[in-house]
Amino acid sequence: MRRLALLTICLAATAVNAAGFSEKDTPFNTRYKESPEEAAAREFAEQKTALPPLPDTQSGDWFDLYVSEDYGKQPKILLSSLQIMPSPDGSIRYILNVRSDKGHDNLTVEGLFCARSSFTYGKDKRSSYKVFGYGDTVNRRWIEPRKAEWKPIGSTFNKNDAMRAVLYQAFCTDGVPT
Repeated sequence: MRRLALLTICLAATAVNAAGFSEKDTPFNTRYKESPEEAAAREFAEQKTALPPLPDTQSGDWFDLYVSEDYGKQPKILLSSLQIMPSPDGSIRYILNVRSDKGHDNLTVEGLFCARSSFTYGKDKRSSYKVFGYGDTVNRRWIEPRKAEWKPIGSTFNKNDAMRAVLYQAFCTDGVPT
């Protein structure tokens, strides 16, 4: 008799708890199904753009970037409105001049992709950068790299790439290029 009473109480408690639960109480939306169009719009597709003309390193709107006290190089970014340009793929393209401590100019055309979140959702692209061309100041031309690929910046910025961390913090606000 006691077992039957205990079983009845357990079944009644389970029925009371089950009645209060619904699919809305889950921590994520279980009823939303992403359409193929929405998934395609969320995916990153790099747009091919032409390289800008090689700028003069001695004149122009070069802006000094402060990285840290012990950073041995003198990075500058070209601030002309034609040189910092948002690309149709959502990345930002810019010209960077990292002058060595000996005074040699190292020009690059780069792109910076601002991820919409610091967390990875499925196959979403992470925040990353890519070098599109290296400047040849003697022959006045750009040299395209053979294997140019997007390199992740990382969710925590380390001292290995402090300059790009400064650029990321300047250009990306909440995953939106500014």
